Amino acid sequence: MYILGFNCYAHDAAAAIIRDGEMLGLVEEERFLRKKHVGDFPKNAIQWCCDIAGIEPKDIDHIVYYWDPSIGKWERVWHVLKYFPKSLTLVKRRWNAETPMKRLRQTLRDELGVTEQTELHFAEHHACHAASTFLTSPFDEAAIMTIDAIGEWESTWLGAGKGLDLTCFQTKKFPHSVGLVYGTFTEFLGHRFNSGEGKVMGMAPYGDPNRYIEACRDVIKTTDDGMFEVDLSYFEYHVKGRPDWFSPKFFKAFGPRFESSNDPDQRAMDIAAAIQQRTEEVGLHMANWLQKKTGLKKICLAGGVCLNSVMNGRILMETDFEDVVVQPAANDAGTALGACYWLWNNQMRKPRTYTFDHAYFGPWYEDHQYEQAINEKLAIGAEGEFVGGASEDDKVEWQKVDDAPRRAAEMLAEGKIVAWFQDRMEMGPRALGNRSILGDPRRDENKDIINARVKFREGFRPFAPSVLEDKTGEYFVTDYKSPYMILVYDVLEEKKEVIPAVTHVDGTGRVQSVSKKHNPRYYRLIEEFEKITGVAVVLNTSFNIRGKPICNTPEDAIECFLTTGMDALFLGDYMLVKKTESAAKKFTDEQLQEIHAAAMAADNEV
Repeated sequence: MYILGFNCYAHDAAAAIIRDGEMLGLVEEERFLRKKHVGDFPKNAIQWCCDIAGIEPKDIDHIVYYWDPSIGKWERVWHVLKYFPKSLTLVKRRWNAETPMKRLRQTLRDELGVTEQTELHFAEHHACHAASTFLTSPFDEAAIMTIDAIGEWESTWLGAGKGLDLTCFQTKKFPHSVGLVYGTFTEFLGHRFNSGEGKVMGMAPYGDPNRYIEACRDVIKTTDDGMFEVDLSYFEYHVKGRPDWFSPKFFKAFGPRFESSNDPDQRAMDIAAAIQQRTEEVGLHMANWLQKKTGLKKICLAGGVCLNSVMNGRILMETDFEDVVVQPAANDAGTALGACYWLWNNQMRKPRTYTFDHAYFGPWYEDHQYEQAINEKLAIGAEGEFVGGASEDDKVEWQKVDDAPRRAAEMLAEGKIVAWFQDRMEMGPRALGNRSILGDPRRDENKDIINARVKFREGFRPFAPSVLEDKTGEYFVTDYKSPYMILVYDVLEEKKEVIPAVTHVDGTGRVQSVSKKHNPRYYRLIEEFEKITGVAVVLNTSFNIRGKPICNTPEDAIECFLTTGMDALFLGDYMLVKKTESAAKKFTDEQLQEIHAAAMAADNEV
């Protein structure tokens, strides 16, 4: 039996497919359309899922959509009446957003040829989040917390899972939403809602939260029942919708809005620090309540707010939960996965036979596809031939090598910046060693070089440490596994000078512990780097530039490599090297200004 889950018409559209409970694949639509966080109907993602399953879309037995439009109807009516006539703007915007959902059956038929023989199901949004993290976990029983901006009408779901069942204890409904509050501050600081929240988290350690923390505590208050309340007098999203976020009271408390996200001043950093701290406090408050309510020692997290790896790390380190599982595609993309297992396990009552233990479920490529891409993008025929620009320094040579991990490790030890494109693409927003840009973590200057001349992004953005799983405790305050780069730990004091390029300004790192079992090739690269340098960590950032999704195809990878300051690209065993001493330093200041302007424009189009 084939079950396909998907989400769309909001952001981070994706599709997943399972066969008799076996996970086959998940991929985000943005990777095909090359438009970050795209919410379009995921025609390409669904077709790819069918291709890897060896079926046509019409052969799918069940399709599950991540949203149930029948939920919250009366709440919406009451909300409109409560805030009438201002709420008329919200009605119009919400109506326009929901109209495509009512045509899903027709869209599936028109775009993919799905017939009436395929049964279409509508699953509750937060049930999909909960299923994505608990029903695929190794636990038979665990607490569950899902937090995002808004589902059908709910923003937060606190409950527990046992066996095949998901039990909800309480929810928080729109307009009270941690995700919407954080999103409001994200747009206030010059970033984009549902896109720039990670930037706010990265900026926060540069600020002093004390300047604005009391105002943020007034904005969002915790309550004795383990939940929270938003002071709506600061906002207008609940009566007008996006982009009308702010009321005059908000500006009085926090000052004028920031028009640009580049070069934030101290006020911006202090505000980011305060809302980040308040979000952590609210998350800890709910987690502590849930632990006392259930008495359980394991918790499963999902929802876009649970991409906040600092909050997640504090839940692990500061509550009585001993195990924390976070769905790596905690945003809406992960609901495609959750929709499949919600139907298979929870609704059909099929036994749980699948455990999510790695995130490598995207497209992959064979040697002949790598060679074809090299020939097409570089217009060459013979291995080792020089190609590229007008000068010798602009040219590239390529060859197939016997030991790509060793060669890549040697280059990193020499200070080179290396793109690593291998095997199946990761699901979720964070590169986990198969679509990654890598650097030497010992060189502090790599933070500025890679941000400015490779990623073309803001200088405050941090980089992740990828560490050998069995060496995690040698560099960080805990050896608890963090395979999905979704938990932040303190770097050990004596290691901060050893790995400065991946130690954030507050002394932390967003850790990826690399498993030899699940990614032996990346594990060996780090192992070889350790043999050369004595350090079992490499700098890891996603293989993309600002405003663009992670590279999907070999052609995407080569184009990104040729137009940025990377020194080498490994496509499987194929090594492409620029014939210049340092590709990252070849850009002039004028060129960098033009590139940064273009990257920022692309980012703002998300």
